[in-house]
Amino acid sequence: MKPVVAHLTSQYLPLTETWLYNQIINLKRYEPIVMAQSTMNLDKFPTQNICSIPERSIILKIFEKISIRRTGLYPTRYFENIIKEKNVKLLHAHFGTEGYKYLKLKKNPNLPMITTFYGFDVSKTPRIPYWKKRYVQLFQEGDLFLTEGNNMKKELIKLGCPENKIIVQHLGVDLNIFNFTPRTFPEDGNITILIAGSFREKKGIPYAIQAFAKVKKDHPDIQLRILGDGPMRNQIESLISELGISSSVTLLGYKPHNVFLNEAASAHIFMLPSITAQNGDTEGGAPVAILEAQATGLPVISSYHADIPEVVVDGKSALLAPEKDVPTLAKHLEYLIEHPDLWDPMGRAGREHVEKKYDLTTQIERLEKIYDWILH
Repeated sequence: MKPVVAHLTSQYLPLTETWLYNQIINLKRYEPIVMAQSTMNLDKFPTQNICSIPERSIILKIFEKISIRRTGLYPTRYFENIIKEKNVKLLHAHFGTEGYKYLKLKKNPNLPMITTFYGFDVSKTPRIPYWKKRYVQLFQEGDLFLTEGNNMKKELIKLGCPENKIIVQHLGVDLNIFNFTPRTFPEDGNITILIAGSFREKKGIPYAIQAFAKVKKDHPDIQLRILGDGPMRNQIESLISELGISSSVTLLGYKPHNVFLNEAASAHIFMLPSITAQNGDTEGGAPVAILEAQATGLPVISSYHADIPEVVVDGKSALLAPEKDVPTLAKHLEYLIEHPDLWDPMGRAGREHVEKKYDLTTQIERLEKIYDWILH
């Protein structure tokens, strides 16, 4: 029988966390089960074994919320029974906050726990004093911590995590899904720029929009299509209106992953210039959308932020700018628009980079070797 690994998260699963779904369903030598506080989008992210907290009375829910707020720990008795029933051998918590909240699970029956950090949990969360203290306990009691890249590893060490407990484990891209398409200048002359990301400050979308507006003055036929939604939607809509580019911008909203595939296949340039938000939130690692865009052959315009310089080949698959630097973003965009002969070699460099370092099959094999190591 395959050893069972329990994936711990808060919600299973937001539309933006396809990368987490890939880590669960593509395991070969381990049997995954999911333990979540609540579930959503099960039709889009089907998997066989999902355990979530059963429906409780309102009074019990209130009591649980008070307890979680006071201690930071989830009530785990329900999951403890599942662990025994399913003979779980290993816990894998997704996000540092969830690693701490589920700590009680590893004490009985003394299970090893791996925690993967992804972004806000290594940048924004530690600014909260009580979370900084909680991380001290997590780093002491947790067995191993995974980060998407070397920049995030350095940040985790700064927070007090022992370096010998950290392994860089890249997120992978399913290259069977992302077909490579050589980019050429469109016959109708309408160049399409694609943005894909949540409408949150750290994604830097307003700066990409401003750069697009600057370039559009001399290149009126360019089009911008934006996949995503979120708390900054009103601000982004207002910015588009103020810049007078509404007729050239399409807001697509949140869409299933297959829509991203279609949009990427028909676009010519991808932009996502992430920044450090005012509250400290960062990508931590790098947006998976940048990896996926490269896998399809899209030239990328992004920023020197977190692990983005690690997931692209600066100057070959991508052009990077300092955070919030609209003039440089505009310069990069105009350069690519005026040099379509660069699209194909940049796209091929990006695809090759993803194939070498971020192929999902390779990364899953590596993750399972980490599981082997922690269990033996």
